[in-house]
Amino acid sequence: MVDALRGFAILCIILLHNMEQFEFNYSLQDLPLWVKDLDKKVMLSAYLLFGGKAYAIFALLFGFSFYIQNKNQQL
Repeated sequence: MVDALRGFAILCIILLHNMEQFEFNYSLQDLPLWVKDLDKKVMLSAYLLFGGKAYAIFALLFGFSFYIQNKNQQL
């Protein structure tokens, strides 16, 4: 279960990085106003929901997995 959650966090990190790196927030000028407004709302909500939280979840789950492996190795 921890690995699945960590994979979801990595997926969120990759998707957010792709949106930043490849400038998916760039909109064409010929689009209607409502489409441009919808694009901005989707991008803002994606950053708001997953922005810093994906990194925090990944770090927490990585630390938890490291703790489990370290504890099992000591036994």
